[in-house]
Amino acid sequence: MSHDGCKEVEWKGQAFPYLMHHPNSMKTENYGSARAAASGGGHGHGHGGAAATSSGTGSDTTQRSGTGTWLGPAPRGQAQDAQPAAAAAAAPPKPVREPETVLLSNGGRIPLMGLGTYKMASPDSVKAALDLGYRHLDCASFYANQEVIGAGIKGFLAGGRRDELFITSKVWQDEHRPEAARASVLRTLRALGVERLDLLLVHWPEAWLPGSTITEWKDDAEATLADTWRGLEALVDEGLVSGLGVSNFSIAQVEELLKIAKHKPLVNQVELHPLLAQRKMVGVLLRQGVVCVAYAPLGSHTADQNQVLEHPVVVEVAARNGRTPAQVLLRYNMQRGVPVIPKASSPPHLAENIAHAFDWRLSNADKAALDALDAGRRFILSPWHEFPPAEEGGVAKPSLVLKSS
Repeated sequence: MSHDGCKEVEWKGQAFPYLMHHPNSMKTENYGSARAAASGGGHGHGHGGAAATSSGTGSDTTQRSGTGTWLGPAPRGQAQDAQPAAAAAAAPPKPVREPETVLLSNGGRIPLMGLGTYKMASPDSVKAALDLGYRHLDCASFYANQEVIGAGIKGFLAGGRRDELFITSKVWQDEHRPEAARASVLRTLRALGVERLDLLLVHWPEAWLPGSTITEWKDDAEATLADTWRGLEALVDEGLVSGLGVSNFSIAQVEELLKIAKHKPLVNQVELHPLLAQRKMVGVLLRQGVVCVAYAPLGSHTADQNQVLEHPVVVEVAARNGRTPAQVLLRYNMQRGVPVIPKASSPPHLAENIAHAFDWRLSNADKAALDALDAGRRFILSPWHEFPPAEEGGVAKPSLVLKSS
């Protein structure tokens, strides 16, 4: 271009540095490289990707490990519009406001922060939660305390604020027959003092004969999942329930339900925390329009110790961000679009869980450190249910396909 008096560009004949074939693109900091570093470098998302690059970053550009993120820096535009690096470093951080709800496939929205009501015994705890800003209440017929929840929300409802609430309930194993499920929902509505539920879940995939208990149960061979689901769909058609979902289902079980359902399942409520991240389930179901909801997002006490809440890495991430371990664990799931329903009843714990829920973010390094804790460690176990392998359902790993062939 020298013939027209213009100065040649400095990058003439060179590859753009933000393209994946350029050697300098491997130097970019990103979630993939952070996670590889946290896990000792190697396999990106743990899906059998290639080894880390020679630069040691473990970049997903070469690994194709499935993070779904572009790893090179974005083009900066014209130089005169770019903020000088020194000024950018000195500028105060911009306030962050994270999403507070997740869109469901029926067009509704479920709050990311919810309240688990298992063993909640006082209406005052419910009232305190509403005053703090909780709007998602997770109930169940098995909890046998829905009258308590109803008493706690009575004043809120009297103020004409029903539409601010997202109320979930569940049918228990001995309520799978359509007539039993209907009767259960009608009892729930009366106990809560509402005319409809926002979400109704099948609590467990197992069906029991009426009269069964958690210590003595008999399987109900006549109550098929298809019949149960058709009975629940009738409740949606009547306007008693806005949407349906499941709990403790595997990927394969949800996929089978999707094939037969008129009203598709909106959520699958499962145990989720860094020691049981279940990333395949979260990702596969989300792509099929099913949102995972996290119960036990703070882990559970075993032998007087909470192995998740008190894990040294969780404590370290919390200290680095000026947050509590509980707030870190809740943000871990919410930041990946997973609503959480931690159990709490005391005012201090209720306040701690919801404080700063939406005004900060975990960094890529924080997320990578927490992801590296995944060990398939499950705390909520039931004698009537055997959880299948994590790889059941969805698209099989190539390594498993090749191994079986």
